[in-house]
Amino acid sequence: MNDYAAELGAYHEAQAAAAKATQDHINANPDVWYPCGFAWVKIRPARGPFVAACKENDLGRTDDFEGGFVIYNPSGNHTQWMDAKEVGARAFVEVLKKHYPTMKVSVQTRID
Repeated sequence: MNDYAAELGAYHEAQAAAAKATQDHINANPDVWYPCGFAWVKIRPARGPFVAACKENDLGRTDDFEGGFVIYNPSGNHTQWMDAKEVGARAFVEVLKKHYPTMKVSVQTRID
């Protein structure tokens, strides 16, 4: 087993930022819930120590259809509001880019 302390630290920092951003967005817009949907982060190509740490710790999955590595709903919030989940996913990416500036990571969404 590898020591991925730095990578897991980055993941947890990003997840905390995503959770805060999503909840702040919900709090600022208490009567909004539409559109319902999903948001996730995609890392492509699915290589490097961060992805290896996520795989080893079951913090996402390989996208067998399009390729890459996917972290669904990085905020962990149970809202169905796609826009709030997207805000969280963008905050997650912002933290990742701080730690891994050359990582190819994007936010993706889908209306339910």
